[in-house]
Amino acid sequence: MGIDVTHSLSACVLACVGAVAPPALSAPSADLAYLAYTDNFWQVWVADERGKRARQVTRTPSDKTRVSWFPDGRRLLASAQDGKVHAVDIASGEETAIVLEQGPVLDAVLSPDGQRLAYSFSTAMDGNDIWIANVDGSGPRKIAKQAALQHEPAWAPDGSALYYLSGDGGQAHDIWRLQLSDQATEQVTVGQLYHFDVAVGPDGSIAYSSNRDGNYEIYLQPRGATARRLTNDPALDARPAFSPDGKRIAFESTRSGEPQVWILDLSRGSAQQVTRQKGGARAPAWFHGGSGQ
Repeated sequence: MGIDVTHSLSACVLACVGAVAPPALSAPSADLAYLAYTDNFWQVWVADERGKRARQVTRTPSDKTRVSWFPDGRRLLASAQDGKVHAVDIASGEETAIVLEQGPVLDAVLSPDGQRLAYSFSTAMDGNDIWIANVDGSGPRKIAKQAALQHEPAWAPDGSALYYLSGDGGQAHDIWRLQLSDQATEQVTVGQLYHFDVAVGPDGSIAYSSNRDGNYEIYLQPRGATARRLTNDPALDARPAFSPDGKRIAFESTRSGEPQVWILDLSRGSAQQVTRQKGGARAPAWFHGGSGQ
């Protein structure tokens, strides 16, 4: 959450070495990407939606912080704790650096069409703001500048808007929506403690984690409607990701004792654990079959 190391906006510098290529995997066999703790680092893994056929993709010695899909299903965008951003080939594990004029960047996410990146960047003078750039890192521009801290952008499925988190480090951290066509902003949650990990569904609903009831749970909020709580467990539930049809949500939870990826069926209200990674798994990203991450 925003108060733990996985949401920290500070970056550490680690050595960067070439990736070791693992055995090939065809893109259609992977439905979920996620981060798993492997050999002392959080690395990118992929699996099917049942958690089967799981395999490690990245092997470079830096903690990966966020992952999203290219529309071709054969590459992933990965941010790392060293502030660098890479396009990762799923079959070979090869990492290709994307050089941004701003840095370090921990929360870059790919647009649904695979042509743009959204990310936050902090400077001593301006604070932390939301930027977008072309997928090759060119043409960066600041699109959200507010007095508070802005970070963790999430694209609307049609690429027309960005949702992001804004807070000043006090007792509220809220979700905002920015329409890219006219830069109009809308505050989506208001003053109910911390809100994190926003994800946008195919119908415009958003899912996020919040501690408004005293413990971090997953909430679902249709556009213009009241939010409802989806989970109710003493464990930490966080980082939701919608399935392509919007009927299920993958999320991370510590209810099994360490973070693992679970999938919640929205019609049944039941959740099932799908990863059992030694050391834990978190931050799932669902492949949307060419229509975004």
